[in-house]
Amino acid sequence: MRIVIHYLEGIDGVAIFPIIGIFIFFSFFLGLLYYVYRMDKGFISDMANLPLGNDPEQNEISNKNTDIDHGRKYN
Repeated sequence: MRIVIHYLEGIDGVAIFPIIGIFIFFSFFLGLLYYVYRMDKGFISDMANLPLGNDPEQNEISNKNTDIDHGRKYN
């Protein structure tokens, strides 16, 4: 590790790279948080109940009550 530190100390401007990395890291998660916050609550509910919706009659009722088409094909 001492060798790596020795070589990095000789590079001018190397301290900016960790700052850029932290900025990208936090920007990604702030963007993801914003996306999740703005997501449609009906879509989240549909996705949460998706593995549990095995009753075909209940699926038909829930399909009639939704206004949003998420690209799923129903028979």
